[in-house]
Amino acid sequence: MLGLVGHAGDDHVAVVIVVAATALPCAQSRWRTTAPAVFLIASAVLSAAVGLSQVLLGPQPISGWLFAIVSITAVTCYFEWPDRPWAGHVLAGAAIAAYVVGCLLAGGVVSAPGVWHPLVQAILSCSGLLLVRRAARLCDHLVRRTERRRIAVAAARAQREADRAYLAMLHDTASTTLLMVSTGTTGDFDWLPAAARHDLQVLTSYAPVTDRDVDLGDLLTSLTAYPGLTVHTDVQCPLIVPSKPAYAIYHGVREALSNVHRHAGDLDPTLTGHDRDGLVVVRLSDRGRGFEPSQVPAHRRGLAESVRARMITACGEVHVRSAPGRGTTVEWTWARG
Repeated sequence: MLGLVGHAGDDHVAVVIVVAATALPCAQSRWRTTAPAVFLIASAVLSAAVGLSQVLLGPQPISGWLFAIVSITAVTCYFEWPDRPWAGHVLAGAAIAAYVVGCLLAGGVVSAPGVWHPLVQAILSCSGLLLVRRAARLCDHLVRRTERRRIAVAAARAQREADRAYLAMLHDTASTTLLMVSTGTTGDFDWLPAAARHDLQVLTSYAPVTDRDVDLGDLLTSLTAYPGLTVHTDVQCPLIVPSKPAYAIYHGVREALSNVHRHAGDLDPTLTGHDRDGLVVVRLSDRGRGFEPSQVPAHRRGLAESVRARMITACGEVHVRSAPGRGTTVEWTWARG
């Protein structure tokens, strides 16, 4: 519109150039991602056409509307193509070079400001874009570092809570059984073998205390008897895994099953577990209500700490996919080596 206001006369060439220079960026902002090469070529052709139009319009001074378009192009081209800085160089160079060549072909004289003014603008614009991108990368780095620290704190908190829970479990099982034996509370000890087996199973399945290898497949298969659920399993047996990731996955699956029982509305979840070329993948899926993971309240820490934090301490990963009305899938992965 700058050209329509500043140009006097009935020359349709100026009108066409200004309309094209206005319409192309508008279309580019909407559809550039679908055809970037087409818009880049069109922008380069238009930038060259603006300067070469002086052959028909006559030499244009640096105070005129055509030079203003060249200057604007030299500034904005870098921010219109922030992911392709070389495209900004092409467009700025095409606009400046075409202006100089067009002025010479039209019989005009190119002044030093006519070259240096848009060139300096292009350099400053490119420098500004580089600074913005560097600041953005720094912000991304700070966000990632903050997230790592937050996860580490959550993992440490989860570990402390697990230790306290384990001590409570020890008191309620083995300590109580030993107290009954030492005080002779009952007249006979027929109950002791079954109680000892139960205590041992609870304690060894609750928290790993050694670095030995365990059969994760056997642990997962035992969850078919989870109260209130019919868990359909397709688990590789044996599935030998070091105790730390094995129990992190096992306790995470138990927590996820608890969530299924309380919230999903689907009493028939599916549990699978396999070793895929050194990558242990365990997946629990249900067809229940589902939820939006980003909208889980802050006070609901089961997923963040009991499931995810455990796997982080075991050098593994947890991915949750869910949507309202589409069920939930929780996937644990741990890579050998």
